[in-house]
Amino acid sequence: MRVLMQNRSNVHRVIAGDTIQMTKTREYLLSLGVEVDLLTEEVTDFSRYDLVHLFNIIPIEETYRFYIQAKKKGIPIVLSPIYWDPMEFLANTNSRRKESFQIWWKKTNHLRQEILDGVDLLLPNGVREYQLLVDKFHIITPYRIIPNGVDPIFYYARPDKFINRYALKNFILCVGRVCRRKNQMALINALKGLDKMLVIIGPINDYQYYQECRRAGEGKVKFIGPLAQNWIASAYAACDLHALVSWYDTPGLVNLEAALAGCKIVTTNRGTAYEYLEDMAWYSSPNSDSIRLAVQKALYNPANPYLREHVFSNFTWDKVAVLTYRAYQEILD
Repeated sequence: MRVLMQNRSNVHRVIAGDTIQMTKTREYLLSLGVEVDLLTEEVTDFSRYDLVHLFNIIPIEETYRFYIQAKKKGIPIVLSPIYWDPMEFLANTNSRRKESFQIWWKKTNHLRQEILDGVDLLLPNGVREYQLLVDKFHIITPYRIIPNGVDPIFYYARPDKFINRYALKNFILCVGRVCRRKNQMALINALKGLDKMLVIIGPINDYQYYQECRRAGEGKVKFIGPLAQNWIASAYAACDLHALVSWYDTPGLVNLEAALAGCKIVTTNRGTAYEYLEDMAWYSSPNSDSIRLAVQKALYNPANPYLREHVFSNFTWDKVAVLTYRAYQEILD
């Protein structure tokens, strides 16, 4: 089987969840004997491929061009939408780009509609994601739920490496890009008065927002920047809990990493996190009062002993690759 994967042109430069989902799926499909090319530019010759796998309909223009090229050639197309409606987030942000983004979003939704109607199979990461697509776009396209995955390395995380380097213990951890959608400011405000250091690991995607967060942190927040996977794994093992309180995530790959490392998890009730973590995590809405309550409950209750094994048994990338391979076979058969 020969597969072409395509995604936005900056997918390797601006690392996000779709980057990890695509590259890890490819890595484990290769181990199953599937030939997979990963290209971020338009292709006109599809003769060597059996199908095309597209990723991500939030940044839509490039995905649409990839779709049109494949559709013209009549090659089967599967789509991982990685979709959530950003309107609630936009309504609650004060970003200077807010108005232009809203205009662009509404202007480009017809492109999303055409792709969702025209592909052969949808591979959403969760049932809630698929239901949202049905509600928003009234689709009848066949689908198979393909969950997001996690690298087993996090199962073996140990705290000593991070503690010895950074001299930090008994802290709350948040791993992810520093940007308004990830909602670190609300987390910072929620933790005021709890006498807990907040450690934020991840690249800065919005420098103005980062500066606002630094001022709000008043010395109780440590920004470390991006770290290698083994260092992040050690940070998970060293912290009291991990908090990802985004405006939405599907489900947030760091949730799976932290859970596999044995963390208590506080996360957003928007998106698909509950489908993965069930009643073994604490959930909050994106406002500071709700976040504070969820963090307090998590701090003063024991970690669920079944969460690590639940994630390890269901959501490692090798299992995701098998499900993806079966979806490919279904289309080709």
